[in-house]
Amino acid sequence: MKIAIQGIEGCFHQIAANNYFGYNVEVLECLSFNDLVESVQHKNACDLGIMAIENSIAGSILQNYKLL
Repeated sequence: MKIAIQGIEGCFHQIAANNYFGYNVEVLECLSFNDLVESVQHKNACDLGIMAIENSIAGSILQNYKLL
């Protein structure tokens, strides 16, 4: 299974993907949330994506609600 994440190896999104799906998943690193959504929309790129919608410092990430 391939999971799209926003960020690079070792980031919180990868930790979340590994905690939820296990360590046998492959992650597709995306540099932006827009790239992540595009990767999920193109079935060949990945199976699923993990995207934050809240941030402990900034609060709600409104752009991600719109992307969803």
